[in-house]
Amino acid sequence: MFASVARVTLKAAAATVLGTGVYVVSYPVFCKQRSEKVVVVGGGSAGIGVAAMLQNEGVKNVTIVEPNQTHYYQPLWTLVGGGLASAKNSQKDMKDVIPKGANWIPKRVESFEPDSNKVTLDDGSTVEYDYLVVAVGMQTDWDAIPGLEEGLEKEDSGVVSVYHPKYCSKTWQTFQSIKNNRSFNAANPATFLFTFPPTLLKCAGAPQKIMWVLEDTLRGEGKRDHANLTFCTPGASMFGVKHYSEKLEKMRVERGVHAAFENKLVSIDVSNKIATFLDIKNNSNVKKHYDMLHVGPHMSAPTFLRKSPLSDSSGWVDVDKHTMQSTKYSNVFALGDCTNTPNSKTAAAVTSQAPVVVHNIERSIDKLPLDGFYTGYASCPLVITRNQVLLAEFGYGGQLAETFDRKNGKFPWKFIGTEGYLQQRFFFFLKETLFPYVYWNLWTKGYWYGTNGPLKPNVVRAMEEAASVSASR
Repeated sequence: MFASVARVTLKAAAATVLGTGVYVVSYPVFCKQRSEKVVVVGGGSAGIGVAAMLQNEGVKNVTIVEPNQTHYYQPLWTLVGGGLASAKNSQKDMKDVIPKGANWIPKRVESFEPDSNKVTLDDGSTVEYDYLVVAVGMQTDWDAIPGLEEGLEKEDSGVVSVYHPKYCSKTWQTFQSIKNNRSFNAANPATFLFTFPPTLLKCAGAPQKIMWVLEDTLRGEGKRDHANLTFCTPGASMFGVKHYSEKLEKMRVERGVHAAFENKLVSIDVSNKIATFLDIKNNSNVKKHYDMLHVGPHMSAPTFLRKSPLSDSSGWVDVDKHTMQSTKYSNVFALGDCTNTPNSKTAAAVTSQAPVVVHNIERSIDKLPLDGFYTGYASCPLVITRNQVLLAEFGYGGQLAETFDRKNGKFPWKFIGTEGYLQQRFFFFLKETLFPYVYWNLWTKGYWYGTNGPLKPNVVRAMEEAASVSASR
C-alpha cells in the first residue's frame, strides 16, 4: 500500500467572524489507502460522519447499513417548535447524504455476530466485515407513558414534543393557538407544562430550550402574564452540570417560571387534559391540568441492540470511554447515543468522538496501540430567548470545557468570551445559522471536527497523561 496525496478544499461560513462571505482552508491530506472492509451500522449523524471521515483517510471499502430513506438534522427541531425554523430544512433524502463511494444497504440489522465478524439483516442475509462501527443511536419509547401517543396524534390535545419532525411543527401550531386565544388573559392564564424523562435523553437541554423560547415569545408580545409555565423534572435541579444549573435556576426565578423538581410524568388523560406525575420525594401521585403539555419522551437502547453480545446489561454498546473501542471485541468500535460512555448525548459529542474512532481504527489496522482519546466533551447550546444562547460545554464528570472561555478556551475563540449579551447573540447565530450549514456541507462529507472547525484535530494523548486523566475521573 502506498501513500497518496489528495488536496481537499474546505469551506466554512466566515460570518462567525466577518459577517459575510466564506473563507477557504486548503491543505494536503496524506493518507494510506486501505483495503479493509469497514461496516458502519447506522446512518444518523454519527454513522454518516464517521463513514465520510474514514473514506477521507483512505479507507475506501465502507458499507453503511441504514433502513431509513430520510436523514434528519435533529438539533433544528427545537427551533422549529419555537417558530424559528422550518421542519423541511431539517431533512434530506438519505441517498443524498450517503458519502460518495460508500456502499449503502437500506435494511435493518437483526443481530450482531461478532465472533464470526458478520451482521445479520432483517431479510436473513449477512454482511461480513473486518471492522465494525456501531452508531445506531437510541430509540424513543413513545408508548412508555400511557396517553402520550394518543395525545400527540390528536390535533387539539395540547400534547406536543420537539423530539419528532411531525410533532415539533405541532408544538408551534399549538402554542400559537393558545397564545392567540382571547379566553386566556392575566385573570385566566393558560397552563404550560414542560417535562423531562427519568431515562437517558438525547439533547437533554431540549425540554427546557423550547420552554425558554416560548416564554420569551409571550414576553415579547406583552402576554407573559397570560400564561403559567412549569418545568417538571425527576431531577433535583435545572441541569446536570452545576455551573450551568445555577445560571438556569437564577433565570427561572427571575422570569417567573415554576419548577416541579422530583416529579415524573406517568400518564396523560388526553380527553380531560390532565397529566399525572409521581412526586418522587413523597411517593404520591399529583394531577396537573394543562393547556399545553410538552413531553420529553422516554428513551432507551434500541431493542435489537439490548440482546447483542456487544452490549452491557443495560443494552448499550460496551466501550472504553476514551478509545471508543468495544471492551469485548477489538475490531468493533461505537460512537454516539448507543454507547455506555457517561457523556451527555449530543451532536457535539459525536463530532469529538468520530475523529477518535477513525484514528483508532487506523491504529488497529496497523497493529499499533490505540492512542486516540475522547475526553467526554459534549455541548448543549441552551436557547434561552428567541435570539440568545447559553452555551454549555463540558466533559466527563461535568468538567467545564468551554471553547470561548477567555482563560482556558481555544485560540483564537477564547478572545470572544462566554458571558454577555453579544456573546449569547453570537452563540445563537452558531446554533441557528452556522451549525446547520456546516452539518449539511461539511460534517456529512467528513470535513468538520467540532470545536476544531474544518481543521483535523490531534486526538492523541500521551498514554501516561491519559492514565492520569482516567484515574482522576
